Amino acid sequence: MSAIGSIDWAFLEFFFGDHGRITAAVIVLLLTTISLLIATLKYLAARMATKERDDARKERDEARLSLQKQLRKVQEQEEALAATAAELTRKTTSLSLTAAIQHDHETALKEREQRLQEIRSAFVGQEYDLWCQHAARPPGGQHYYDARMRERQRQKPVILVANLKGGVGKSTLVANLAAYFREAGKRVLVIDGDYQGSLSNMLLAADGCDRASAEINKLLEPASSVTSFQSARYLFQRKLNGSMIVASAYGLAAMENRLMIEYLLGDDRRYDDGRYRVANLLLSNGVADEYDIALIDAPPRLTAATINGFCASTHLLVPTVYDKMSAEAVGTFLHGVRTLKSALNTQIDLLGVVGTLTHRQDSLVPREQNARNMARDQVAQAWGANFHVFERHIPRKNAIAEAAGGDIAFYRDETVRGWFAALGAEIASRLWPQAAAAEGARPPRVQRSPRVPAPELSHPAE
Repeated sequence: MSAIGSIDWAFLEFFFGDHGRITAAVIVLLLTTISLLIATLKYLAARMATKERDDARKERDEARLSLQKQLRKVQEQEEALAATAAELTRKTTSLSLTAAIQHDHETALKEREQRLQEIRSAFVGQEYDLWCQHAARPPGGQHYYDARMRERQRQKPVILVANLKGGVGKSTLVANLAAYFREAGKRVLVIDGDYQGSLSNMLLAADGCDRASAEINKLLEPASSVTSFQSARYLFQRKLNGSMIVASAYGLAAMENRLMIEYLLGDDRRYDDGRYRVANLLLSNGVADEYDIALIDAPPRLTAATINGFCASTHLLVPTVYDKMSAEAVGTFLHGVRTLKSALNTQIDLLGVVGTLTHRQDSLVPREQNARNMARDQVAQAWGANFHVFERHIPRKNAIAEAAGGDIAFYRDETVRGWFAALGAEIASRLWPQAAAAEGARPPRVQRSPRVPAPELSHPAE
């Protein structure tokens, strides 16, 4: 409109004549119409461009949303696949673990079956073979063990008093030899390995203690230590003052059964060799410093305590009655001991065989002499060189029977004291030959003890 208002109408009328105004109006109208058309076209073009842009944005947004959905779906699928893979891995691991456990169980069952078969075979064979089923694992290793046992033989002997035939006076022998060595100035360690506890009751009663318990169990436990020994020992206060005992009672029987089962099944391998627990203690300086000589009373059975005593001992003393059956039993016993010696304790030495419950004091009756000769032959055949049969035998005597269970006959009767002093001196000469040659073995002076009445028995308690 401003363009029309700016037209010089007078000029147009002059230029076009009378119709100049009309013509000019028409031209202006045409120009206006063209401008309007151009504006409309621009508007329409802008609208179309805007619509196209909006459509493009919408398509882009829709594509983006679709892509995001697809990405989320892919991620979900990947997560599902990862979870499936993890589950498969877990199941595979679980199956592998189950298979390994199953294999271990099968292996354990086969091993257990093999052990049970070995146990069956052991019970079918000789009694001594039972304790040789598994290889020896002595404390500190074989070299250390052998060296320490040789050292103990010379310095602090440990004597196992044993015979698988009962009724030969082992407990009485140990008690009175303990009295002899104590009076000779030795600190004596006594270990009662028989669950019947006859030796414990005898020595503890003589010391005024009327009750024995299975203290030896503390020595047979896995990982027993010097502290265990010190807790288990009883220090004598009266006649055997300066000596000590590790007592026994019926509670030992259950312990021995457990130890045998653990040994046969090989369960003791988790700890140590159950056959060497007493040896481990006696070889330690903490225990060895407390005694000069040790006496171990073994039952007439190859129990866990007997085997522990055997593996801990430097010497073996075999008491026997001088009759035909007992003489033959000595040979059988020593043949078995040779098996144990080669497998478990190569250093143990036969101290000798001593006659007990003989009928005369100074000599043997012909039947006993024949049995003694037979026993000597049996020992020579079973043991070979370096065997010994003691000259001093221990006769039957009421004083020994009267003391059994309540006192020590060595302190009650001069005659009995003389017998055990002579036997003790003979044993000492075997243990310490150089000292015996230099000083001469002589019976020690002993202190008299008041005679305590006791019921009469026909033979010493086992």
